[in-house]
Order: sequence, then C-alpha cells, then structure tokens
Amino acid sequence: MKISQSAKEKTKIKILQSAVDLIIEKGFDNASLREMAKNAGVSNPTIYNYFPSKEKLLYAYIEQKHKEAIATIQEIEDFHTYTLREQLQTLIETELELYLEDREFIIQIADMVFHSSGLKMGKLYETNALFIETVDEMLSIAIEAGEIQELPFREHLPKLFWDYYIMVVAYWVKDDSEMFENTTQFIDHSLGLADAVLHSDILSKASDLGMFFFKTHMLNSLQKFASKKDSLNLIKRKLGDVLHG
Repeated sequence: MKISQSAKEKTKIKILQSAVDLIIEKGFDNASLREMAKNAGVSNPTIYNYFPSKEKLLYAYIEQKHKEAIATIQEIEDFHTYTLREQLQTLIETELELYLEDREFIIQIADMVFHSSGLKMGKLYETNALFIETVDEMLSIAIEAGEIQELPFREHLPKLFWDYYIMVVAYWVKDDSEMFENTTQFIDHSLGLADAVLHSDILSKASDLGMFFFKTHMLNSLQKFASKKDSLNLIKRKLGDVLHG
C-alpha cells in the first residue's frame, strides 16, 4: 500500500516531536534512535528511513520550524502591508515563539554547534534554503515597491540575514531576562540599525569606495607586477641566449 505524502509528513513530525521530548529528558548523547522510534510508536526501520542519524534529525527539526514559521506569517491577512523591517522582525519572533516550548532542546543544539564538534555549522547552513528564499522575496517586494532602493551585493543580503538570525538565536538561548525582554530589545535595536542602513545610500557609497580602491590601487599593483614579470622573463631569455650562444 502506497503511503501518501501527507501521511509521511505526519509521521515525520510525530518522530521529530517524540525525539525532541526524549532529548530534553535524557540529553542528546543518551537518547538513541531506537528509543525515539519507540516513543513515536514507529518501527526501527521506519525511523532510520526518515532519519539515518540523530544529526539528520536535528537538521530536519530546524527545517520543520522554518516551514511552520513561514506558514504562520503567511496566514497574517495584512502581512503584505508590513514594512520590510516589520516583516523580518515578525519572521524572527515567530521562529522564536515556535522554539519556546522546545527551548531546552534548542539550548542543546546551540551548545553542540558553538561549543563542540557534535554539529557542523556548514551542515546547519544546509537547512536554510526556505528561510533565505523567504527573506529574498521580502527584499524583492520592498525594492519593487520603492520602499528601499536597489542594493549593491543584493544577492548576499538574505544569507547575511540568516547569519544575523543565528546570532539572535544564540543570544536568546542565553537570555535569562523576564519574558526574554533583552532579546526583544536586541532584535528591535539591531533591526532598527539595519533598516536605517537599507534606507540610506551608505551601501552604495561603500560599494563605490571599494571599487575606487580596487581600480586605482589593486589594478595598478597587478599591472606593475605583470610588468615586472615581463621584464624578468626578458632578462631570463637574454641570459639564456648568452649561456647557449
């Protein structure tokens, strides 16, 4: 009997949540995939079919939360009327709200990413495709609407925002203020700064300055190097002629 995609997705989510609960209870190192399968009410072959390793399961959890966060903001009727800053802030705050019930689990992931070799940052980056695609769309809409101008290095901005998001999560897991007020303030102030930069022409001016230095100094240096290399090659040829003449 063929299992529908919807049924597969439900099984995947059930396994993920059971795994999260077990890891919170026993710790990542002490929780086995077999125990996770038992908790989820699935067979051992089934869980290995979905997640060949515990690391794969963690990455899948992060991807799943991205999906849930994006689905949540898409249900906001007037989301399209939000400014770019409001949209980005809503995305991050929605992700953190989804993480809240599993905060002890997120703390373990963060510790493994930043303080041990358990998880590789490069692998973590592989989970960000949907997140980056969403941010890229937000930027495109803001540019088309004239909210912000076309930006230099535009294609890199969604990835930079992902890096910023990781920094926010790292800050949040260490935040012991009431209702995570410090995290809220951090997001508000940092996005305020980013918003001010995006609405100014400072990035364009910085790009112009970079191109100026490249053209006037780097290219000149390369040309001088090439000229010296040609001179050295000429000297070598003449010496060769003398020695073999």
